[in-house]
Formats: sequence, C-alpha cells, structure tokens
Amino acid sequence: MNRRRPVHLLVLRFCEPRRLADLHGRRIASVLLRDLTVGFGLIAKSVLRRHVALGGPHCPAFGTWIAPFAMRNREFGMDEADQSAAITETGMDLARRMLDDELGRASAMRLDYRFGVLKHESGETDPLRIFRWLRPRLPALDAAWAPPAVSRQAFRALLRGTGLDFHLQPIVSLDRLRVRGFEALARGPAGGPLERADRLFAAASYYGLHRELDLACLRGALRRTSRLPAPYWLSVNIGPELFEPALLRRLVRRPELMRRRVFELTEHAPIPQGFAARTRPLLRQGARLALDDAGCGFVDMGMVESISPHIVKLCVTVIRRIESGPDSLAAIRRTVRRIRKAGASALAEGVETEAQLRLVRRCGFALAQGYLFGKPRPAADVLAGLAA
Repeated sequence: MNRRRPVHLLVLRFCEPRRLADLHGRRIASVLLRDLTVGFGLIAKSVLRRHVALGGPHCPAFGTWIAPFAMRNREFGMDEADQSAAITETGMDLARRMLDDELGRASAMRLDYRFGVLKHESGETDPLRIFRWLRPRLPALDAAWAPPAVSRQAFRALLRGTGLDFHLQPIVSLDRLRVRGFEALARGPAGGPLERADRLFAAASYYGLHRELDLACLRGALRRTSRLPAPYWLSVNIGPELFEPALLRRLVRRPELMRRRVFELTEHAPIPQGFAARTRPLLRQGARLALDDAGCGFVDMGMVESISPHIVKLCVTVIRRIESGPDSLAAIRRTVRRIRKAGASALAEGVETEAQLRLVRRCGFALAQGYLFGKPRPAADVLAGLAA
C-alpha cells in the first residue's frame, strides 16, 4: 500500500480562548469568532497560494483555526523547514494585523496566541480527525514563537530612533573574484536582546510591525551607506509593499546613486499581481531589482520570468545541497540556465568553502556572496577601509 503524502497544517490558536468572551462578552465574542474565521481564511489564502489547499480553513474548537495543505515542490529544490519558516513569519505578521483590526489593539495585546505550521505524517485530511491528532501537539507551536524580550513600546521607540545598526557583506563577480557591491544587513542595538537580525524581525512579526521595521531598515541603510564610493553598488532589502517609486525617489535623490542601488525583494512575503508594472519607473532611472533567497520563501521561476529581475539569489540551503551529489548539482545547473534565459544574473548565497566555489562556477553563477569572500562587518568600518 502506498503511503499517503504528509499533510501540513497552518494553525492559529488562542492560548486562553475564553478570555475573548471575558473581554467582549459571549454574544460579541461569537460574532468576533466568525469574523476571525474569515480573516484566518484570507491569511491562509495569501501565504499558501503557491501550495495546495486541502479544503477550506476550519475552526474545530473555540479559539483554534486550522488550514490543511500539501506543500508543493519548487524548481529550486524545496526545503520544508525554510518553507515553513517563510509561511510562519509572514502569517504571524498578518495574524497580528488581523487581530488588531478585528479586536482593537488594546484587546488584541491582552490575548496570547500562537501561529505556525505543523506536519501530519499520516496524510489525514478530515478536519475532526486532524484536530484529535493535533490537540496534544499544539504546545509545539510555543517553540516557534516566543514573546520578544522588549515591549511593543520599546520596539516602536527603536524604530523611531537611531538604534538600528548596519553591516555590509561583499558580493563578488565569479569571473575575477572581484568585489562588485555590498549588501546592507540590519542589526539591532549592539549587546541588546534584538542585536541578532532573526530576533529583530521576529519581534516585528510578533507586534505586527514588519512594514515599519522594513521602512526603518531601508531608510537607515541608505542613509548610513550614502558615502559608498563608485563603482561599488549597494543592495538593500525591501518588501514588495514598500517598492513605490515616489518613496524610493525621496530616499535616493541623486540619479548617480540610483544607478548604483539594487533593491532586493525579501523572500518572506508574497509578491502581488501587477508588481512588475510598479518597478518600471525606477528601472528606467537605472535602479536594479533582485529577488532574494529563491528556494527559501515565496520566490519561484514563474515569478522570475514575470518580474524580470536583474539578479536572482539562490538561498543558502540550495547552495549547501550543491555538494550532495550529481542530481542536486544537475538541478541547480538547470535552474541557473533558466535564470540566465530570463535575462537575470544568478547569485550564489552562502558560499563558504573552496569546493562550493568550484561547483557554483561550474553551474554558471555570475555572482556570489558568503563567508569565503567576507563576513558582514560594520558599515562604518567597511566605508573607512574603502576610503583609505
């Protein structure tokens, strides 16, 4: 007998669902639960649109919602953990915004909830049977989302102030191993609980402030690196909702700087339809567009071919598999050919060894980034070294 394919579950649950009734009363709580079910369905539709939904979202118990789906393989070689992380990060942010809208921020902040992806190996798709299996495993979501070490108020103050720091990591061309540009990477206040980028962005997701953090990082990175000399270009991360010509023109006023800026679309948010048309005014000014971490988030070849970016970055987990055997090597080589056919340069991210360097060259990558060429260093130190 063939074993059924595993089912993945998108899950949202209140840790103390009865508090909803305590805060709003039972009659209003029942209306809110209906509206939250609709909201959860919209979140599931957004974050799972490149996977296969197995029926609609369900609310099998008061304060718990599930959406079963089958994880779809990607051309880049899917990594389940990375896909789950991308879905969880984006879903957390959307869930916080939904709860703020539906319940009011004051009430939403008093409700502890969990959001994440769990895997059901049996392949069961019946909602009630799934929930019987799921109930004792719900605490596993706690590990996916621990409350930040700073309050919402302190986090917002960080975004309004100058506490964000930036490091630069070199990007090299593989023909001569020459540094062509740098990627700006955000860090929280040195020595603090949010110094690491993963904790910084996890806090933004927890508080529903991902867009605000993205904007603060974009402004800070462009400001701190304005002295980056020619011919080096700067790559800055940006969510698709911030890729607005008017905003970016205000932040990069000088045309010669715009021609040395690469706007790198982050992988953890679905890119909306019609996005390609929004990019054209800036591209005509010389700005370049990159797709970040292909293979780890929402990026696939269909997106590459529709948006026509200048650079496509294959993520670290894809590059780590390059040494795992001829099948992986052949798959990556095919992907690079398709990227080049689409008119983009393929960038290998996370190159750490000479062996990986030899293989990414064999695959036809044009650019590379990783510890082999240089770790991220404080922007001030990098700029001082280039000016010396």
